[in-house]
Amino acid sequence: MSDISPDNHHVRMRLVSEQYNGKRVNWPWRKNFDGSGTTKTWTSSASDDAGLHEIGVQVARFEGDTLLNSCTDWA
Repeated sequence: MSDISPDNHHVRMRLVSEQYNGKRVNWPWRKNFDGSGTTKTWTSSASDDAGLHEIGVQVARFEGDTLLNSCTDWA
């Protein structure tokens, strides 16, 4: 995940999934506090006893713990 905006906000990303029953699951945030022009990488996996119907990634911009804006892309 790269922070490409010199706006003094940090970026976060997380996996999101939908179970077969329609319930959305928000996985823990991964955070990049290192500032504009920096990139962090992680390896993630997901499993759910209720099943994984869909999986996606949510990327967001934060001020402290306040979510400013976000977008989600579903695979």
